[in-house]
Amino acid sequence: MDRIFEGKDLNKGKGGISILTHQEVSRIDLTRNATVMALISHINGEIWR
Repeated sequence: MDRIFEGKDLNKGKGGISILTHQEVSRIDLTRNATVMALISHINGEIWR
C-alpha cells in the first residue's frame, strides 16, 4: 500500500482502507464491522438452527 500511495506509512495510521474510501471508513471501522458480521450466526442463533 505504501508503494501504491507513495510511502505514506499506512500501517501506522488509519490504513489503506481510509485512503481508498476518502476517510469514510477507517481500519477500526472495517475490523469492527467484519467481526460483527462474522458473529451474526451466534447473535441470531435461533434463525440459523
